Amino acid sequence: MTKQISLKKNTIANYIGQFYTMFIGIFMLPFYLEYLGAEAYGLVGFFTMIMSWMALLDLGLSTTLARETAKLKDKVTGLFELKKITLSVEVFFMAISVVIFSAIFFGSGWISTHWLDVKELSYETVESTIKIMAFMIVLRWFVGLYQGSIIGFEQQVWLNIYKVSIATLKFLGAFLLIVYVSDDIVDFFYYQLVVAIIEFVIIKLKINSYMKVSQKVSPSFVTLKQIAPFALSIAYTSSIWVFITQLDKLMLSHYLPLHEYGFFTLVVVVANAILQLFQPIGQAILPRMTSLLSNGKEKEMIELYHKATQIVSIIVLAVSGMVAVFSYELLYSWSGNIEASTWAAPILFWYALGNGAVALLSFQYYMQYAHGNLKYHVKGNTYFGFVQIIIVALAVHFYGALGAGIAWFGLQTFFLLWWPGYIHSKFAPGIHKDWILKDILPILAMSMVYLVIVKNSAISFSEDRLTLFLTLIGLGVVLLVLNTVASQEGRKVMNRIILRRGV
Repeated sequence: MTKQISLKKNTIANYIGQFYTMFIGIFMLPFYLEYLGAEAYGLVGFFTMIMSWMALLDLGLSTTLARETAKLKDKVTGLFELKKITLSVEVFFMAISVVIFSAIFFGSGWISTHWLDVKELSYETVESTIKIMAFMIVLRWFVGLYQGSIIGFEQQVWLNIYKVSIATLKFLGAFLLIVYVSDDIVDFFYYQLVVAIIEFVIIKLKINSYMKVSQKVSPSFVTLKQIAPFALSIAYTSSIWVFITQLDKLMLSHYLPLHEYGFFTLVVVVANAILQLFQPIGQAILPRMTSLLSNGKEKEMIELYHKATQIVSIIVLAVSGMVAVFSYELLYSWSGNIEASTWAAPILFWYALGNGAVALLSFQYYMQYAHGNLKYHVKGNTYFGFVQIIIVALAVHFYGALGAGIAWFGLQTFFLLWWPGYIHSKFAPGIHKDWILKDILPILAMSMVYLVIVKNSAISFSEDRLTLFLTLIGLGVVLLVLNTVASQEGRKVMNRIILRRGV
């Protein structure tokens, strides 16, 4: 692979794939609530939460494999080394998979009767569903590993075609199932298991096609040992991150009745959509930043870093602000469920703003990842992560879902105010002032002024769901345009477009 792959194409493909998978999941959720019921959909939310906790057992190997792929893919003996690393990691994953599967499958009875607060569904139904989850969790865990490798190869156009196809099967196929065949939650999960098998087989075959080598390759403990320092750094910080982001969801799955947990899943889906907005850029720039640094092009890497920050700020600050300020209107226009919208709106307000802060915080990690030095990431997440876990746990225990949302926003905002500046001083001294004043602040100010004006204006929102939704989309598009004008990089892009059309 000597020809450089287009960063622009990868970024566009990432956004198309991310938008489609996010959109179809969000679009289908109200139908799932209607046909399956809030309690049954709470099981879907429970499954999603368990998948997030699986990152604890990944031990940083998925992310490490992505970085090793980016480093080795163009080397003379790189494919052989990659094949050895991948095979070694696979063997390690297989060993852990046996433990994971056994714990969930044989613990399904205890989970259904002692952990989840079930009111309407039978315990037998819930237990059967959790047993199916055990199979799906293992399959999708491996899929995550292979996706990391494909990102390292920068073959993200293919990856997103794959994601779009699987998402269509996963969501649209399930919708047709519950409408025309069966709305039983067990049948729903059996269908998802079939999709997970297809998902695994396709991506496994693709990875094998990229790593064809003539020499015989065997798994090696020495190979795992060589990548262990970086992997364990990722694993450690990922574990803390999982605790920080998923502890509230785990605790609430026990504290809330299962039907209210179904409502809380609405909050999780929308708030997570905000996080997904910046992931395509992260997937595109991480291997490129790593490659630029490894070739001594630090100036180009810094320029890419600034541009990416502005692009993420334009999008994320507009979306997170709109979702927070118009949380009830958005939830009602989407779900049509007044009870769910009223319950979830105050909670979504805080989670949306908190996840906007998380999007901007991610850049300090990109900088450390590109340098291959995560010691500050480890230290920062250790000290501050410990504080966050305690505060979130107390907030959930005493104040429930709303307390969790407020705590989440406060903690992420506090961290954003000082941590990126510290990291910049260590890896790229001198850039933090411009990063704040030029890359973020103008866009943040524009978003805040616009949202205050719109919220306090005399706009009359229609009770018709479609009209209401289109109104929110229109307001959001206006804010995106204004944020683009406020951004230095955004103005450059607009000028290029205008000049081209003028010619």
